[in-house]
Amino acid sequence: MHGAGNDFVVLDAFAHPLSPQTNFINLAIKLCARHFGIGSDGLLLLEPSARADARMRMWNPDGTEDMCGNGLRCVAWLFHQRRYTDKSTFTLDTLAGLRQATMREDGSMQVEMGKAKWKLHDIPMNPHKDTFGDQAIEYQLPLEKVLIPHVTSLSTGTTHSVIFVDELPKEKYFQEHSPAIENHAWFPERTSMLWTKVLSPDELQVRIWERGVGETLACGTGACAVAAAAWRTKRCNAEEVKVRSKGGILLVRQNNAGELSLAGDVKLAFEGQSEFTN
Repeated sequence: MHGAGNDFVVLDAFAHPLSPQTNFINLAIKLCARHFGIGSDGLLLLEPSARADARMRMWNPDGTEDMCGNGLRCVAWLFHQRRYTDKSTFTLDTLAGLRQATMREDGSMQVEMGKAKWKLHDIPMNPHKDTFGDQAIEYQLPLEKVLIPHVTSLSTGTTHSVIFVDELPKEKYFQEHSPAIENHAWFPERTSMLWTKVLSPDELQVRIWERGVGETLACGTGACAVAAAAWRTKRCNAEEVKVRSKGGILLVRQNNAGELSLAGDVKLAFEGQSEFTN
């Protein structure tokens, strides 16, 4: 499945229950490999939950477990499409907590993403002492040979660093500096990078480097982070922001309580069976 080109291998444990002993770390590494496996930006698991209508788990291609907004939309869409629920609005259990999902009348899927977290310990981020207060908004990130300006770091269920630029980076610059920022010493759990150009007060263009993945065509938690950072730094002022990436457009809204929602299309690319051993 994919959401705006952010593609996933999805395991439906409602239809095919999996053993509790399944090694999902190894499975993600094998299935997500684009040349030797099925190939995807991540592995998703849809399974029953004791405290919600369903549960979503997600692993990056390197085997690290994570939260994923587009993955959540895909799993929610599949859960509804296969009639495991007759409700148009339902709740899923995720690594970031309970999240509400709504199948919209146009067939797109909207999910509630919670509030952006700005405190350093929530990101998490450990800069040098006295570099910041307790938040990392509009700062300069030092690399070995260059200083990256206009950076804002936050968590929208996973760690993101939004870098506002006049023009999106060229290939060499993007490929050289993105992994250096991902693995910067200030980020104990690494960070994803969102190189962001403001197109208008309600539209942003982004090029994405996801931690544990590399470049991706879209990122749901990333789209939320980009919009939240643009609102926080007063680069955008619209109630709903379009986040345009290589894979398409995602829509992000923020209510009066600061809670974010993410909406967009979901596509089922193909179905099949795969044999594997742990």
